[in-house]
Amino acid sequence: MKTKYLDIILLEDLTFVDLVKKIEKVFNVSLPYENKKGRYIAEGQKGRYKIELIDRFDDLSELLCDEHHVLSLSIPFEEEFHYIVIENEVMKLLKNYDIKWKFGVWTGPSESNKPRRNISPDEE
Repeated sequence: MKTKYLDIILLEDLTFVDLVKKIEKVFNVSLPYENKKGRYIAEGQKGRYKIELIDRFDDLSELLCDEHHVLSLSIPFEEEFHYIVIENEVMKLLKNYDIKWKFGVWTGPSESNKPRRNISPDEE
């Protein structure tokens, strides 16, 4: 089985704990979090999605901090992968729960030498 990843750059200016609560509501799932090598990461599973929320702050060094939190979705698949179905589902959830985001990028096994697929809130 292969896995694709959709990493979404969030524009929410909340503490990590408050953002975890908000994302838990979006996906109706518990996202326990822990500090992993200096950065808080919340993880959970909802249906076909493995959900990770990654804090923008890093305890080890200010130089390692990011500007934004990241929502990462892992989606396993066996044969054909339907980007549009998943993108529409995720964008609808983010919109319905008023989650502000900048863009998303797909990673994982790709088809030949095609550029990475991106999504943005403008596509809603």
